[in-house]
Amino acid sequence: MKVSELVLTDEHDTTSPETSLVEATKKLLSLPRGVLIILDSDKAPKGVLADAQILRAVSEGLDCHQETCGSHMNTDIMAVGLDTDVSEIVSEMNARKPHAVVAVDGNGGFAGYFSPNDYREALSS
Repeated sequence: MKVSELVLTDEHDTTSPETSLVEATKKLLSLPRGVLIILDSDKAPKGVLADAQILRAVSEGLDCHQETCGSHMNTDIMAVGLDTDVSEIVSEMNARKPHAVVAVDGNGGFAGYFSPNDYREALSS
């Protein structure tokens, strides 16, 4: 099974590094569960932001209207090509344990988010 055969367009939204944490929170609340993928101006994935990073900023008393996603995103992401075999991803994910796995097109642009549900689907195939 190839990465392109999975549904990678759900369970996430995208935003830029300049987005405030308040705006990021609004996006996250609109998702039943998921993460924000932080993309640069060329649509290349640069990081991931989940509720834990926002909660950390709040607990530190930071001004979430001023703080940006780029300052709080986790950059431990693993990018994989759409034509990559899922079995290769699963073994690398287990070895590396990144915070997120994202699919990229041939130009390195964001093509989808490999969610925990996608991981379970890949293991069952």
